Amino acid sequence: MTRVQKIQLKQSELRTKIADELDKDESERTDGLLEDLTSQARATEVELRAALTIEEETATPDVVESQEDHQLRELRERLDFGAYVNAALSGTGVMVGAEAEYNTEIGLPPNQFPLDILAGQGVETRAKLDGDAANRQESWLDRVMAGTAAANLGISMRSIEPGVHTVPLTTGGGAPAQRGRTEDATVSAFTFALTELKPTRASIYMEYSSEDALRVPGLADAIERDMQAAMTEGIDRKIFLGDAGANENNADITGLNTASITEVKINQTNKVKAEEVLKVFLGLVDGKYANGIEGLNVVTSVGANQLWGGTVANSTAENQTIAGFLRANGLSWTTRGEIETATAANDFGAFIGLPMGIAGAAVAGVWRGAELIRDPYTKATSAETRLVMHYFWDFKIARADNFRRLKFVAD
Repeated sequence: MTRVQKIQLKQSELRTKIADELDKDESERTDGLLEDLTSQARATEVELRAALTIEEETATPDVVESQEDHQLRELRERLDFGAYVNAALSGTGVMVGAEAEYNTEIGLPPNQFPLDILAGQGVETRAKLDGDAANRQESWLDRVMAGTAAANLGISMRSIEPGVHTVPLTTGGGAPAQRGRTEDATVSAFTFALTELKPTRASIYMEYSSEDALRVPGLADAIERDMQAAMTEGIDRKIFLGDAGANENNADITGLNTASITEVKINQTNKVKAEEVLKVFLGLVDGKYANGIEGLNVVTSVGANQLWGGTVANSTAENQTIAGFLRANGLSWTTRGEIETATAANDFGAFIGLPMGIAGAAVAGVWRGAELIRDPYTKATSAETRLVMHYFWDFKIARADNFRRLKFVAD
């Protein structure tokens, strides 16, 4: 769902809530709720106009699909991840069917699968059931994981072919200057920088028993959904918080929490003052990377969202929360779990993407081929099988000026 679509959905929900409130008798209405809903509706109008402008500025022209690309896309639509899982479970790679043909077309060996088959799907909440088992088994209840938010911040997601991926960035160029007749122009140097993404390995390692494989239908589908959700959530979390757990430095991921991006701060006194919080975000509108508060891409921590959503800005006037005040002034955000749950000194409150030129300013690249490895031997005496997925990715910031992080500090 695009940012414009999300705002339009929010508008629809607000219109429904306003209509429901207006249908009530005046004595039944909640004090201040109608005014708050109306303020939010006005704010979403401003937000929608900004989002439409940004969408138009960043839109790419339509590309005519070649016959080869069309055939490849049709083939990809026939892929079944369960076939890759079953091939791994049986100890072989994909040898027949659409999966084998697709691997051949894109140059993957039989023991690998195209990672975008996971990344490009939504998480299915119910397992497919086989045969008579449908009459005996409830829908599979999958793990709950924190929602992804990096794309909302403006991080560019890339599917990468084998090799090093390079992001070129212009750092300097021509400077226009008026000149008189026959006056020489002043030379300007065109400069650029290259940011390289190199594959680092992340692995998901699971074990299951032979008894479970026989007695529980839908195991391959459950593995598919769990791997998809774990991989997607893991990449998103590491973009924000990094991961230095590898035994060599070049395999570590530097997240936005420690990256060399500008840090803005708000102290414990001002964090509960609506006008002071607003000033922090207005301070990010520099007319270059952001030309309006409504265009900021903001992802807050759970702690900041709870603080601003639960603190009344002015109880003697309209009982409006800090969150309501910020929304009324054009600011909106999404909340990402696992960043911070509190707002004490040195806790992070939010990460912000400045929208102008943000496409490609930070890239999370995932190499296209991933591996599924089945090991029925290591724990054969206990009838357990190991299933490991290896995927390869990297995260780099090419232009740090497009990003900020907000930290709470002591007074």
